[in-house]
Amino acid sequence: MDYAVLIRHGESYTNRTGILSRDLNKYGLTETGEEMARFTGEQLKNLKFTGIISSPVLRAVQTSKILASYVNLDITVDNRAIESDFGVYDGKRIIEIPNKKREELGMESFQSQMERMIDLINSYDGRYIIVSHAFPIRCAICYYLDLNEEESFGIDIRYASMSFIDVKRKKPLSIGSLLITDRIKKIFKS
Repeated sequence: MDYAVLIRHGESYTNRTGILSRDLNKYGLTETGEEMARFTGEQLKNLKFTGIISSPVLRAVQTSKILASYVNLDITVDNRAIESDFGVYDGKRIIEIPNKKREELGMESFQSQMERMIDLINSYDGRYIIVSHAFPIRCAICYYLDLNEEESFGIDIRYASMSFIDVKRKKPLSIGSLLITDRIKKIFKS
């Protein structure tokens, strides 16, 4: 891949209720989440991309479909963009989870998520929009910034935000932004 635009899904019912979920079909976007995705679609509509890659989770697929209506591209569902594996805590409220490390809780590790996201990015040629989830996106960004999990705690991946990566140069161009800069527009219009 030459360039990747990592986009978090819009607000979903899991976010509103504080539930961790990897369920493929259970929690869709809220009306606000749909509006967020439309706003992001407006930002992307005059830029050139090869395709859209989506997590198979409903909230990401719904976001991808909204974005596709602005950029007129097909969507490829790729399991490597899926939400974190929460283990036995899948479907639980965040406030119910003990304050321990992911590995101690039987959840998917930071390293595992980083590796699968980078494997996804390296499997495609061109410029792709990748719709995923906050933590997998943060893990991918950490790869390009050479940060570990603890060093990345300040990275905030907001709903429907965009993180542009120059994959060939291994350089983030923006992180968690809701707007596209003129510099990025210039790159993606050519």
